[in-house]
Amino acid sequence: MKMKHILAIVAIVFASQLLTFSVSAQETARDRINRRNNAQQQASNSIPQLSVRAANMNQSLTQDISNVRWMREIYRLVDLNKEKNAPLYYPVEPIGDRMNFFTMIFRLLASGSINAYEFLDGKEIFTDQYRIKFKEGLLDRFKILYHEEGGKYVVDDSDVPSNEVTAYYVKEAWYFDQSNSVVDVKILAICPVLYRQDDFGAVAIPNPLFWLPYENIRPYAARMPIITSSLNNASTGTVDDFFRKHSFQGEIYKTTNMKNLALAQIYPNDTIRKKEQAKIEAQLSQFEKSLWATCAECDSISHLAKKEPVKSASKSAKNDKKRTNEPLSDKKSAAKSSTTKQAKTSTQSAPKRSMRNRR
Repeated sequence: MKMKHILAIVAIVFASQLLTFSVSAQETARDRINRRNNAQQQASNSIPQLSVRAANMNQSLTQDISNVRWMREIYRLVDLNKEKNAPLYYPVEPIGDRMNFFTMIFRLLASGSINAYEFLDGKEIFTDQYRIKFKEGLLDRFKILYHEEGGKYVVDDSDVPSNEVTAYYVKEAWYFDQSNSVVDVKILAICPVLYRQDDFGAVAIPNPLFWLPYENIRPYAARMPIITSSLNNASTGTVDDFFRKHSFQGEIYKTTNMKNLALAQIYPNDTIRKKEQAKIEAQLSQFEKSLWATCAECDSISHLAKKEPVKSASKSAKNDKKRTNEPLSDKKSAAKSSTTKQAKTSTQSAPKRSMRNRR
């Protein structure tokens, strides 16, 4: 009987340990799933959500260029390998609530918050006909790893090709705002450029992903802080400030023209193309300077202050000339008249003596 009791106790203890082990294993798997879901939720929550107030503010800040008298459209290549453009590239992978510009764009496209449009050769059409689908137009086309959960396409942070997007095409409009009498710049559209090596692995080929109207992403960019300096690690600006203040450095690769050709097609020679790019930059800056007179002499007060002493000096010089040109006799008569005048004044001014003291 004692042996049976001992065996029963051992069996119960073994069964309880086995049950505890299975329960702990199930909890570990569940915790793992919850951890991954929480990480994805945290990543999606780190993107600033667009409120109604932010949408209304974005609409009020929209620059209307439909009725401008002068405008010139410029296409720039913003290379993220340059130090000035680094705030758009780092961090390559999200660190807490910090992420780079393309990661934010990718997350917004995955959630359906914004729409992207096909990159066409020489034209940008933002209609439903050319709107790309997230799975077919982006994930499958550029071979981005993903998995489906609940009917949604989930991409891990390590699979987002933010490290390969090392450039952007930026389309901007330089225009004269007649209501405020200023020359201003408006960002019209942005295109991420993915550089991926070919099958031979020798050259990284640029792959423009899609065009994105800047008005669609500006409300999110205005709420996304970035670090603009390596010496000051505080977030002193946003992505919208970076574009609106034209803090980036971009090389002009095209201007809107009749033939719709890029500068590389018009000027195949690199030296001539560089000169043309510098010429276009000079034309943009010179247009604003030519609108207003900026010389110091145009200020009426300073102009008169400078001119008046010159006039008085010239008058005195003329008078001196006239005096020197007078004949000698006239000079003598003038000197005699001056002496007589001085004598008269001296006698008149002398005090009169009393007659009583005379003898």
